[in-house]
Amino acid sequence: MSTEVINTVHIRAVAGRSEELGKQLQRIVETLRRQPGCDSYMVDRCPEDSNRWNVSARWQSEAAMHSHFTCPEVQGFIGLIDNQLANAVDFNSFPIR
Repeated sequence: MSTEVINTVHIRAVAGRSEELGKQLQRIVETLRRQPGCDSYMVDRCPEDSNRWNVSARWQSEAAMHSHFTCPEVQGFIGLIDNQLANAVDFNSFPIR
């Protein structure tokens, strides 16, 4: 039996670039939510901090989640720093019990 998992990415926008960052995150998420084994992939702006964005994905299995990490689109999260849209990207994952 495979265990469902959730992965999250917390991203902090560079000052003055939060709107642009949000649009880029939407493009990344639109592509990644089509991956096999993905139940959902969402992006939300933090209501308490307009420069912080949260991305979360729910996967049918740990294998599906790990497989998606090999997709070139996932590198888009790292590219946010290279393109000076974000100054921090924090990845996490955990099983759903």
